[in-house]
Amino acid sequence: MKFTIKGAVLLTPMLALATPALASPPATLNDVSQPGSVIIYPKFIAKEVSVDGITFPQTEIEIGAVCPSGVTCPENEKIKIRFHWVCPGAEGVNSNICPETSFDVTALTINGKLAFSPDGIPINSNSPTTVRAAPCARGYLIGWVINPANDLPIKFDALIGNAVIRNPNNTAGPNTGSSTGLSAYSAIPVQANTIDAVGATLSVPLDFDGAAGGYQQLTDTQVGDVRFDKTSAGNPLPNVLSLTSLNFLTLDVLSGQPNNPTFVPLNFYNENQVGTDYEGYEFVCWDQVPLSALAGGVLTQAIQGTRKGIVIAGPARKIADGNAPGDHTGPVTLIGLVETIEGTAANGFLERKYNFNMVSANVPASIINTEFVPVP
Repeated sequence: MKFTIKGAVLLTPMLALATPALASPPATLNDVSQPGSVIIYPKFIAKEVSVDGITFPQTEIEIGAVCPSGVTCPENEKIKIRFHWVCPGAEGVNSNICPETSFDVTALTINGKLAFSPDGIPINSNSPTTVRAAPCARGYLIGWVINPANDLPIKFDALIGNAVIRNPNNTAGPNTGSSTGLSAYSAIPVQANTIDAVGATLSVPLDFDGAAGGYQQLTDTQVGDVRFDKTSAGNPLPNVLSLTSLNFLTLDVLSGQPNNPTFVPLNFYNENQVGTDYEGYEFVCWDQVPLSALAGGVLTQAIQGTRKGIVIAGPARKIADGNAPGDHTGPVTLIGLVETIEGTAANGFLERKYNFNMVSANVPASIINTEFVPVP
């Protein structure tokens, strides 16, 4: 991962960078508030923790389904979903390959719900038994509805979901050996195109281009709320200690094959609309980066002068580094999740935790045609 400062703190109000509002989103742009034929979980951790004396998966994935709009679903209708755990790659290591593992879930019914963990161990008797363990400690999960007869993707905008991620066990204090902090986020549904009928066969690889045979499009830019780091007492008040990390992924992935790194410009603004402008950083498929690792640690409450702010990430693009000659370069989709932990230094600030999904907002952004290529 690379991160280069482009400039020092800019005394430029964010208002000067404002752009005209869009009258309405393009018809091919995905709507994250509606059920989808694809669902994306931006982060998982494949470990276990202790919760009230019970060994429990650190991440609990929840998947649900509803009947797509405009059709009538038979009672207890089952749908089949193909999932892929997608792991991060490392630049210059193993040819930039992002490991992946796929599995199918067949027990989900309309208006039903299932929960499972990245370690492949059933949470209880209702967990699907077909879940395979993720081949890495952390990454992201993508799933799409398939036809049970031939396993090809189909248009069936039914999927909803969320994930709960628990903090590691405390190492100090009265709760030593137990996990006391947790957070949750909403999974990101992606609808199929508006041209094909419900149940129509879609393309493989998965095309997020808004055209017939594909799914709705996403953008190359994300915006999110951030809480600047505070690791010691001082202004601004209150003296609640915390650390923040950014999680990013792209859907432009060649699963199990070499991938070019994704480059993401980052711009931060504090509560006074003062900006801190950076050239950006690189990742391969997925990554989590703490604010403390960016630009020499200037993203603190003490330096920024405020507790909170926003980050504008993008436009993202793939760049060639010589390790993935078969991959493309240029604009790619970007999805982000902001994660904050807070507590005491003795426990690494892990007593509490919360997440914010990043969104595509009123900033310069391009709608991108994306292709996710799963391993056959």
